[in-house]
Amino acid sequence: MQKLTALLALLCAIILAPAGHVTMARASSINPGAAGFPTVNRADQLQFGAMAVDLFGIRAPQPGTVCRAEGITFHCGDAAAQAVRRIIQDYAVSCDKVSDSQLFPMLTECHIGQSDLNRLILRAGWAMVDMNVCESDPRCKTYIADQNFARDNRKGMWLGTPPESLLVATRKPETKTAPGTKAAARNAIFNVDLAAEMKARNAPDRTLISFLMP
Repeated sequence: MQKLTALLALLCAIILAPAGHVTMARASSINPGAAGFPTVNRADQLQFGAMAVDLFGIRAPQPGTVCRAEGITFHCGDAAAQAVRRIIQDYAVSCDKVSDSQLFPMLTECHIGQSDLNRLILRAGWAMVDMNVCESDPRCKTYIADQNFARDNRKGMWLGTPPESLLVATRKPETKTAPGTKAAARNAIFNVDLAAEMKARNAPDRTLISFLMP
């Protein structure tokens, strides 16, 4: 009887072990990302061991970028990275993937506890909203409000003016005009003007008509 009980226990362990493994794999695939104690590559990029992740919806000045504030020149890319290190300190960070695209580094929304790290960096004035990816995402309304808070309160880079390279990189992309649209518009104006001009030239001279009429 004891042998039978032991055998049944062994069979149960063999059957249940793979199921538990599959459950963990599924759970990790539902919410992929990274977690732990990262190093800061840039103010908008963290490094978890061998994995680098970009922070969704924001762009920070690149290392070596120069800014000016109050007549002082400084390396704002390095200052921004240092500011993010102060925000994180020794806290654990968790990052969730926000795009299904196979991007490297992956785009993530990161948190320290319940605090949104992406928003904290924007409110500190060390990044700008990236309108290339943010225009259609509902989160970006909050991000823009955070950026406006930093700008209005002259936080971080907003003590002066953000670097031109960052302003260009985060600018909303222009809507491209379909080929031939501008030419068609010009031709339409030309045709209308030409028709009006021809009509005016072919119109009878009212002064002459009135003179000839009895």
